[in-house]
Amino acid sequence: MKIGVELKDEHHDPGETFADARALEAAGVDALWASENAHSDHTLLLAAIAAVTSRVRIVWVKGSKTGAIESLDRLSRGRLAIAEAHGDELKVTDAEVEDERWVRVDFPKDRATWRELRAKHEADGIAGLVLSNDPRLIDLVRNPDVEDDRQDLKLAFG
Repeated sequence: MKIGVELKDEHHDPGETFADARALEAAGVDALWASENAHSDHTLLLAAIAAVTSRVRIVWVKGSKTGAIESLDRLSRGRLAIAEAHGDELKVTDAEVEDERWVRVDFPKDRATWRELRAKHEADGIAGLVLSNDPRLIDLVRNPDVEDDRQDLKLAFG
């Protein structure tokens, strides 16, 4: 099951967004998506993210206002994918894959819910899940099946 993260350009310091992108890539996330809002053009955000990352797919949502797709593909060194909404699903196409099915999901409340969510969507033939960026996400991606039983902390606090 692939994991995509929707980055929102809401930080006052763009360096935080770029640090998040690098950390998420290092944690093993498969794709980075950008939300377009009234204050930013997500094409520029994706171009900047492409410049600070090297492995993750860069996903541009089809239908957005831009004429710079070729430049974005060049800046991402061929990692650009195009997403098109089809109801609750997103169809993602890039140079290697056509019509890969992805779904946006809410951030899971715990690891058991995360396991169930991944298993359910994988059984349904979904290639990837898109989640909003969250500080807990890196740990969830790096350690998806680790039970959080911290007896050492319980002993330390008595």
